[in-house]
Amino acid sequence: MVNPGGSARGAEYMIDLVSALQVILQAASYRTRLMELETFSVVCFEDDAIMGFACLFEVPATLLQRWRSIETALLARFAPSLREAGDKSWNVYCAFLSGAPVDAMQAREVKRIEEDIERTRKIAACNLISREDLIRAFLPILPLQYQPIIDAEEIGDRLRRRIETIAPGAVALVLDESVPPIEVVRLLGDRT
Repeated sequence: MVNPGGSARGAEYMIDLVSALQVILQAASYRTRLMELETFSVVCFEDDAIMGFACLFEVPATLLQRWRSIETALLARFAPSLREAGDKSWNVYCAFLSGAPVDAMQAREVKRIEEDIERTRKIAACNLISREDLIRAFLPILPLQYQPIIDAEEIGDRLRRRIETIAPGAVALVLDESVPPIEVVRLLGDRT
């Protein structure tokens, strides 16, 4: 994923994306490893059902010019492993990523990469500037994620409404800190 010929700032930025990608994939129970392909470092990832490769390009123009040749080179290099993978070989992903911004025309071309389902499934994204951007790009292969956002002030009201639904009229009793929990359980048991 790191292009050694890039600028110092660009290479440093990409190293952060490589590390963040590995952490995200490992947190989702993928095994990862780094390898070199041509002038790029590639993050290889695999779990029990999916295997794939992620390559980070310094600029979107290079991504758009090289993604197909990189995919071909990865498939050729890993052909023996893919043949041995059995059913998993139907779930091979190639991800083509760039931290740099794209213009509107390039954004459409990058999206078209994902529509190409010949040989491998694709993930393609640019303007990856945060961990959340990487997660969003990899949602197709990450476990379902849901993080409800609840305002702190709202929690007490939500709890009161929930208790009222479960045991009408018991809100004051349940939320009274002077009543021992065992007494609350006993009294709620009497109400049901």
